[in-house]
Amino acid sequence: MYDQLLAQTAKLLAKPRLIRPQTQRQLLTMLEEHSANMTTFLLAAAEALDEDELDVLFAAQFTPGLDDQAQVTEILSQWQPDKADQVRLIDDLRTKVGHAVMLMPDATEAKLTLHEVMVDRFVRLLRLGQAPPRKLMNELRDVLPTELWRIMGALLRGRRFDAQRQALFAKLVRDVVRRRPVDRGYLETAAQFVAHQDSLEQADVLAAADSIVKAAHGSVSYARSGHTYWSPDVAQHHHYHGQGHVHEESVQRHQDEAQWLEQLREDLHAFFNM
Repeated sequence: MYDQLLAQTAKLLAKPRLIRPQTQRQLLTMLEEHSANMTTFLLAAAEALDEDELDVLFAAQFTPGLDDQAQVTEILSQWQPDKADQVRLIDDLRTKVGHAVMLMPDATEAKLTLHEVMVDRFVRLLRLGQAPPRKLMNELRDVLPTELWRIMGALLRGRRFDAQRQALFAKLVRDVVRRRPVDRGYLETAAQFVAHQDSLEQADVLAAADSIVKAAHGSVSYARSGHTYWSPDVAQHHHYHGQGHVHEESVQRHQDEAQWLEQLREDLHAFFNM
């Protein structure tokens, strides 16, 4: 199973990684300091910069997203690497991959020599040692389509998902899918809600669900009103382009989230009152 994990994570690391505009601006400043072009600098960055600089500069590119996390669900449902396996994995990945492909905003590509700090961040944030129990994953496999099952496995390894939260969230989802289908947006929204509950007691969870639905509707109203961003980076982060005008994509995103949270509130009431 180790070889399968190595092959899968190497494939994930080899995917082209988009350089965000903020990172590109930082890179351009460094190019001036080092009197180099982008291609040359990225190939030499692992040696020219210290670990802290590399980690800050390329943190976003080497933080695995949910889709990356989902790609190792199948392996982790059968075998879970220990700490020694993960250390070995980092070393083997540097040898096996060597370079990452950076995709610039103008669609050009450049090779970035991998440094241990980049690989270490990627492997560490895959949270390979936090996979849910095999029995729980098998129960979820029986009720979810394959792609959603993989996503569910990734969500259950999320930050703050201890054994108690894993068990509660899995049991909730199994209860919901017996009554109706769910989609990825619902699962992500529900996982985020569960992860951020300090208390999993029934009264506390239901009160939090009521509160967050109210807040979500407030966010929809705010998005509909139009708003100003002072920083282009903040605007881009929120997928908003313009100032003082309604951005329909943002409105739709907030509406979807409010709908998923309303469904979740209903599901939580049904779940706790079974």
